[in-house]
This record gives sequence, C-alpha cells and structure tokens, in this order.
Amino acid sequence: MDDYRTEKTEIPVWMCRQENYTPSADKEAFLTRSTQSVLSVLARFRFDEGKDGRFSANPSLKLFYTILYIILTACSENYLFVLIMCVAVTVRLAFFSASAIRQIFSGTAGAVMISLFLLLPAVFMGNPQALMNITARVYVSVTLVGILSAGTSWNKLTAGMRTFRIPSLFIFTLDITLKYISVLGELCVDILRSVILRSVGKNSDKAKSFSGVLGITFLKSSEMAEDMYAAMCCRGFVGEYQARQKYGMRLYDVVHILIMTVCVALFIHLN
Repeated sequence: MDDYRTEKTEIPVWMCRQENYTPSADKEAFLTRSTQSVLSVLARFRFDEGKDGRFSANPSLKLFYTILYIILTACSENYLFVLIMCVAVTVRLAFFSASAIRQIFSGTAGAVMISLFLLLPAVFMGNPQALMNITARVYVSVTLVGILSAGTSWNKLTAGMRTFRIPSLFIFTLDITLKYISVLGELCVDILRSVILRSVGKNSDKAKSFSGVLGITFLKSSEMAEDMYAAMCCRGFVGEYQARQKYGMRLYDVVHILIMTVCVALFIHLN
C-alpha cells in the first residue's frame, strides 16, 4: 500500500505580520438623523388592537362626533364657544396616558406654531384677535383628530367609515397606503442600520448611500405590491370591506349622544 504523506505548508511571512489599521474618523450624523426621522414617522403609525379604551364609544360614533365638533368650532362666530371647546378638548385629553398625551401634543404643537407664524403680522396690523381666534380653532381641530387617532385602532376606524357609505376604493387606498408607509419605513430603518454597521472609514458621499436605500425600498415595494395583488386574487377579494364586529347601542354611546346634543344646543344659543 502506498504511503500518503501530506505536504508541509508554511504560512507566508506577511500573514504573520501584525497590522494596526486605524480607520479615519467619520461622522455618522447624516445616517443617524435619517434613521431618527424615519423612526419618528413610524412612531405615529400604530395599528395595534389595544388603543381602544374600556369605555370607548362606537368607532362610527367617534368619527361622527369628531367631524361634528370640528365643523361647529370652525363655523362658530362666537369666540366664547371656541374657548369652551378648548377647555372641553383639554379635559378629554387628560384621560389619556402620558405617552399618548405627548404624542397628541407633538402634532398639535406643530400646527399651532405654524398658525402663529402665519398670523403674526396680524398683531402688528392692529388685529390681534384674529391670531387668538384662528389659533384656538386650529388647536381644537388638530387635538380632536389626535384624540380620535390615539383612542381608536385603525382597523375599527376603517370599518366605521363604511357606516357613512364611503366608497370602498377610497377606504382601500387609504388603508393600504398607511400600512405600507409603516412596513416600508421599517425596511428603511433596517437598511440604514446595516449601512451604519458596515461603514468602515470615511465616506464622503453619504447622500449616495441614502439614494441606494431609497432605490432598494422602491424595488421592494414593487415586489410587495405584486405579492399582495396575487394574494388578494387567491383569496377572492373584490374590494368590499366587511365589518366582522357588529356594534350595538351601549351606555357610553348614549352619553356621547347627549354630549353632542348639548354641544349643538350651546352652539345655536351662542351664535
């Protein structure tokens, strides 16, 4: 039998030499800010089931009285009614958790600051009441929308839209758009984190990396759209939204109806 011998292999000298590689310092502020901005947008899109309180009203009723209060506040010619709505909205806001209040106020503060900036010249032109009047209306309207968003899960809100005979195509477009913003935003965050972890040395063209992230996100969105279309065809979706849960009249619905009646009566009396 032949003897099998292994050849002796020596490690090259350059592989045994110790190297101290120190990459040049680089600032990751661009990628970090991009990630934080995407995360801040995603924080506003919460489609969980636990948003509805124990004593919440019917989602259709919530949508109705939110629109009603916004219309009454916008059409009121008496500033006292606007102030009463400001107090009522603030009291309602106090029943939410601290995190929900912070989230609602983040959107309200931006709208109020924009209105203050646009109406600030009215103060110097001798019409300061216009600044207070319009700013208060903006505060009420934006806060009411924030309360509706923070107190109602999105799937129940879209089901409530069908009560008002809103076209299914509009609901479908709105529902899919918001959900895909959340999904694609999470994808962008994952890609940005991978870029940060794989970045070695100094990259002088970070905008090019960000454009690559957007390109990958676009390709992924096209792929997901085709997959969703195939899944909808397989499941026989014809564009109709069916509400699985039927809501009946409850005690808290009656309470909200009485509050709406009082609000309408107060609006008529003051105007």
